[in-house]
Amino acid sequence: MKNKEKIEEKNYGLYICSILLGMGIKAFQFDDTILGIGIDNLLIGLGSTMFLIDTIENINPYRSILEGAKLEINGKIPRFIKKKETEYGYDLIFSLPAGLSSKQFEQKKTELENYFGGQIEFAVKNRKIRLKIYKNQLQSYYEYKHISTKGICEFPIGYTHGNQLVTVDLQNVVHLLIAGETGSGKSTLLRVIITNIILDKNPKLVSLHLIDLKSGAEFNIFRKCQMVKSFSRTIEEAEEVLSKLIAEVDRRYDLFYKHNVVDIKEYNKLKGVKKLDYKIIVIDEFADLQRQKDSISAVEILATKARACGIHLIIATQRPDAQIINGRIKANIPAVIGFKTLNNTNSRIIIDENGLEELKGKGHGIFKFDEMIEFQGMFLTPTQARELIKHTYVEEVKEESQKSEEKAGQVEDFGFLKMLIGGKK
Repeated sequence: MKNKEKIEEKNYGLYICSILLGMGIKAFQFDDTILGIGIDNLLIGLGSTMFLIDTIENINPYRSILEGAKLEINGKIPRFIKKKETEYGYDLIFSLPAGLSSKQFEQKKTELENYFGGQIEFAVKNRKIRLKIYKNQLQSYYEYKHISTKGICEFPIGYTHGNQLVTVDLQNVVHLLIAGETGSGKSTLLRVIITNIILDKNPKLVSLHLIDLKSGAEFNIFRKCQMVKSFSRTIEEAEEVLSKLIAEVDRRYDLFYKHNVVDIKEYNKLKGVKKLDYKIIVIDEFADLQRQKDSISAVEILATKARACGIHLIIATQRPDAQIINGRIKANIPAVIGFKTLNNTNSRIIIDENGLEELKGKGHGIFKFDEMIEFQGMFLTPTQARELIKHTYVEEVKEESQKSEEKAGQVEDFGFLKMLIGGKK
């Protein structure tokens, strides 16, 4: 006999004995009382109440799958609390008996998904486990459209099950790492992010610093935008920009110290000060900086120090190996978007577990921060992006000033030379 059966038999036996004993005392008409209640009625009531409570607690429409998957301990299975309908399907909430953990549920994920007929995600809070069951399948294609978001540094990345929008707010996650193999959707996502920031945010509040080490090929369409304050296409240019941004971090912390505040939010609430803008640094093909010790050091410094002063990093790479995404980078960049990888080794480097190797590619990704969210990114071509943002283009002042400098001191009329030699002007 199983332990569970022994426990149930023992419990029900006690309840029945209590009821029968009370009925026997009533039959023999004993008049003893406890707190003014007859012992007979007390025993009958206690046995009946406990029997009813135990019976109700054991009503569980999911008992068969929980017992079949051996999600029990000492004969106790998770107690079913409620079912909640959602846009993506429904949630099932259970209380966890002592000694049973969410890890055991995750180990039985395949069995549970087969039983419920949909993808499942797990969330645990206060000894309750929530099974998020996705019955609505994730679409494989979403056309880009401009989406307005509330956060100063918030932007959309795509949609999850049930067509729910997924956004990332850099004020919450601080920095973002994007990694995946060629063709997985990394470049398209960067294009979507930058385009939406340019269309959605105030250039007085947010500025962009773009580092495109593919000779500027990916980000060139954004170079003339008003919001883009620097554009680097070589390692030398990138190092110069990163060095200036580190100096800006130090300057901002000096301001915070001077005005006795702790971060940019508090500083910008002060009266009589020039508001600080939020700076978003986007680095495409971060791996190319890995060869330069100074560059890597600069990125690590920014990732570590820029948390409170409104300077945020978005770094992307197609080569997610342990040397490129090292421990210091991972420790300071808690938010990760992983696209399809060649194998589970690369998947574990990016999101610390398997799964990315099973993605379909073309924008199918997993966003990991407090939890794991599977999503499908939006599709946006360079031509479409250019059409959307071309109204934000500004004249290239630097080139014009350079031309002016070249003309300065340049003599257009050499007629005065004739006067010097006795000729006519």
